[in-house]
Amino acid sequence: MRFKSTFVLIVGMSIPAMLLVGGLSLNDTVANWVNRSLKENFGPADVYVENPRNNIFVRLTLDQQTVDAIKAGQDVLAILPVSESLVRLKHNDKTIDCLAMGVRSEDLSNFVGKEINIPPWSVIVSRDLAEALNIKQNDIVSINMTGQASEFKVVQIGEEGFLNFKGDHLQLPGVIFMNVDELTGVVGFPTRVYLHIGGKIEEHEAFVNNLRQQVRVSAVAMKSRLLNSPVNKALGYLTIAFGGFSILASLILVYLFVQSFLDERNTTLVTLRILGFKSSHVLLLLILEGFAYFLVSGLFGASVGMLLAQFLLERLKNFSSAMMSGTLWLSKLELRVSFLSILTGVLGGLAMPLMIFVLKARKIVSGPAVRLLRFEEEGQFSLKKSSIRYVGLATTMLAILLMFLYPRFSIALILLAVIGVLIAFPSSYLGIFLATGLFAYVIWFRPADLTSWDVLQRGGAFFLASWLLFFSLLTLLRKLFSRSAFEGSVSTFVALSYVQRNKRNSFIIALMFSLIVFVVILTLVIPYNLRMFVSEQLETGIFGYNFMVVQNPLKLIFTRTELEIAEGIEKYARVYVAQLNNDPIAFVDENFLRDALVKSIKNNEWRKILLETGTIAVGVLGDESVPEQINGRIRPLFGLGGSENLTFQIIGKFDLRQILVPIKYVASINSMPKNVKLVPVLLAKVDEQNVSKVKDFYSERFDFPMHIAEELNRMFSGIDFLIKTGLILLYFGLLSGLCGVVFHTMRSIVVRRRLTAVLKAIGMTNKSVGLAFIVENVAMASLGILVGVFAAVLFSKDVMDQIFSMIGSGQFVFPGWNVLSFMAGLYVIVTVTIALPVILNKANPAESLRTQD
Repeated sequence: MRFKSTFVLIVGMSIPAMLLVGGLSLNDTVANWVNRSLKENFGPADVYVENPRNNIFVRLTLDQQTVDAIKAGQDVLAILPVSESLVRLKHNDKTIDCLAMGVRSEDLSNFVGKEINIPPWSVIVSRDLAEALNIKQNDIVSINMTGQASEFKVVQIGEEGFLNFKGDHLQLPGVIFMNVDELTGVVGFPTRVYLHIGGKIEEHEAFVNNLRQQVRVSAVAMKSRLLNSPVNKALGYLTIAFGGFSILASLILVYLFVQSFLDERNTTLVTLRILGFKSSHVLLLLILEGFAYFLVSGLFGASVGMLLAQFLLERLKNFSSAMMSGTLWLSKLELRVSFLSILTGVLGGLAMPLMIFVLKARKIVSGPAVRLLRFEEEGQFSLKKSSIRYVGLATTMLAILLMFLYPRFSIALILLAVIGVLIAFPSSYLGIFLATGLFAYVIWFRPADLTSWDVLQRGGAFFLASWLLFFSLLTLLRKLFSRSAFEGSVSTFVALSYVQRNKRNSFIIALMFSLIVFVVILTLVIPYNLRMFVSEQLETGIFGYNFMVVQNPLKLIFTRTELEIAEGIEKYARVYVAQLNNDPIAFVDENFLRDALVKSIKNNEWRKILLETGTIAVGVLGDESVPEQINGRIRPLFGLGGSENLTFQIIGKFDLRQILVPIKYVASINSMPKNVKLVPVLLAKVDEQNVSKVKDFYSERFDFPMHIAEELNRMFSGIDFLIKTGLILLYFGLLSGLCGVVFHTMRSIVVRRRLTAVLKAIGMTNKSVGLAFIVENVAMASLGILVGVFAAVLFSKDVMDQIFSMIGSGQFVFPGWNVLSFMAGLYVIVTVTIALPVILNKANPAESLRTQD
């Protein structure tokens, strides 16, 4: 039995070290990849410099005076001026969007430190990009630049360094180098300058800061930013954060172990003290023995933690491959684990358990030896009952007084008052009454507009009221079964008597389950409601359209053309976007005013009125009031040129929370200014079967198509991935809970061996005794499960109501089957794991009376 309980303890207490090592191993993996990439994908490129007026669509040139000033810098060892543009590379019917750099051969040769010649109509393709499209040297590839495709010969594969560049964040599949005169779709040369500078990477930020002061440019230390980016450690820290509740559950198991460990050695401690051992020596012996348990648990956890890191890494790579077509760097990651991470994870996993052990052991051995011989009932307090009652009454009065001073915290103070009343007058009936009253108050007196603080207070109320209700019901159930005559009721009565008598252990075990189950239910309910909301939004899309195309703003620099209508579009509306007083405004055509779906406006008269020149509709949040008219300056997006002052009469308002795009104002094209370059947008309705064809049509013209359903599903697939990963880590918390209840079962069998023998001797059957152990521990687990489920269901509704209030619509739906399936599976596992040690215990009464563990 001792080996079995030790094994259960090691498994349960290994979880903190396992999660810490797993998270830190993921950080090691990313750090190793970043350091390798600095050599394989950057080479001499340390810093890049751009025009500070650039935006995501338009890259302006750097004037020659600025380039010469940068080149003359003291620490600048090499410089490479380039023009950059996104292009579409095609080879053997496979295409990929990548970065094209227009360079001069002599500049590239000086920068990389070796002779490079790019003949006319030839390109250099980076290695990773060539591998993705199976491109070899001397192959012919097609490059589409702003809608015009041309063929080029591959004269070289860029194997390493800057020739295998993948973007400053390593976010691109690769790059192609070509003659600057052959790169079309750029505003001039150069649009960016790459620098190789002296000094260590840590000194690059100082160089960039000095450069910004000397020359008016936008400069970024690429290597330094990539090396020190907090994103590099986000993956590991997210793992540790998601595992926080599991670590907490494991610490509760540690408390159970420490209490049982010290109780077992009570007689040994007394003997050592009587023989003359100092309390410090006894404490040291206990710490050494306890440390051995924790060290084995930590090493076991570290070993499993590396396997966990590998599992999470493969899961992340598979997700990124499915969502991002396998073009990003995640597919290249290989697990790396440093000795420092293992040591940190093991020591970090030991820190809190060892602290709990030392504090508890010090409290036990610090007093006189005779105190260890006294038997104290669990839960007995050294304070007198009268003193406890005064403390409870004082707490209650203080909470009531503060309620008048701080009404905002009324629910939290009511909780404090309830705790004070129960401290002063402990009673199961009073507990049920207070729990019922607390539920009624929180549910009936619900604020119209929930704030985050309201939601947190109500969540705490639900959790405490659930504890009071179910814990108080145990007394009534025990009394009920004490009056029953059938055999099973005797076992249940004995089991519930032990649960009520050992309140501290019962509370600790139930707390483990309640915390984890509470969070698990939230992760089941909230994503389910979000998916339901997304499904509803997909039916309406953007004003009733499911497809959107944004024209490439670069085209507006050279000429002003309308977006073509692709084959497969069922209906469409033209929209032109600009800024009014720094907020987005959309000028819409008659098709939009006829077909657009705007739920927040019930009267359709606005569609006719908005056709009049100088009228506008305003987006608001909720019942926000608006003036009768608005004056402002219309400016183009991305600084494309032109501006105009206009005055609009406000004819109506719509709810911003019910549309998927952040458009503050809507006006007719009849009110559109003539001297401002607006960005054309096409809203369309496209059948699902034609989406791919329509997207290709606009992508080939270097416009920006977007299928609303696809983008929403992509976004919520990421959220769903994070939640499912968090669920996996939360299950380790359930494992800690199972280990705790199994350990308690095993220790109960050993500690109560004599009592069990007496019960069997007076006629109680093996089946009844075993059933008593099973019911006792299942009752403790059930207490936590029911508290967690009950509180989570009520709390999740508040959370979703607040989310729906922010996004303007939505209806709470409880996923009953999902929750019932989870509870049923959990009960089966709990019952089986508790029943096994009970069934395997076959000691007879005579042997039990002779043996003392």
